[in-house]
Amino acid sequence: MTNELSGLFDGPIPGRRTMHEYVYSTLRKAILDGKLTGGTRLVQADIASTMGVSTTPVREALRDLAAEGLIKLDPHRGGIVHELEFGELEEILRLRTILEPEAIRRAWPHVTDELIDEIEAVHHNIGTASSTSEFVQLNDRFHRLLFEKAAAPRLLGILETLTAPWVMYVSAALNQDEQHRERAANGHSEILEALRNRDLDAVIEASIEHLSITHRTLEVALDLVENASPS
Repeated sequence: MTNELSGLFDGPIPGRRTMHEYVYSTLRKAILDGKLTGGTRLVQADIASTMGVSTTPVREALRDLAAEGLIKLDPHRGGIVHELEFGELEEILRLRTILEPEAIRRAWPHVTDELIDEIEAVHHNIGTASSTSEFVQLNDRFHRLLFEKAAAPRLLGILETLTAPWVMYVSAALNQDEQHRERAANGHSEILEALRNRDLDAVIEASIEHLSITHRTLEVALDLVENASPS
């Protein structure tokens, strides 16, 4: 574990972040960048020692990561980075394709030019993202800006349980296929065009198609791994 943490942090806590925020953001970035892979053990004492902090902010950070679905807490082993499974990806995709159209419909009366401008600004920032973790966080924000306008707290709560772990699959797709970033950007452009045209059906159609991009990328990647011949 200590070796896996080497080089993942930048020494002194930058800016005004608390130790908890520092540990949380550092570990989250490492997970989304693929530097801490599925199944990796996150031992509180090792993290605290390597990052030069006490175990309290580490424990708090692990709880936050577990709440997002990025790790699983084990009372005997600490935290374990969530292992991606294609079956889980397919289940999340099916559920999101059912629930997200409803969330978009409920948010639709609250879509304004100002909101679309904000979504478009995030889209532009995605294009200049310098890391996988930055890309997936901005990608998540792009979609949340629309969903969070829906006056449906229970529906949004259910979607949160699906979108939180989804970021790990987007990250994996980016790391598996360098063309995934371009395809995702094109999908965002189609969603924005539909929003500008105030075409609800087109927004829903483009959003569902956008979700399937990650599924198709990982499906192909997994087939390549499974069918690869030993050298």
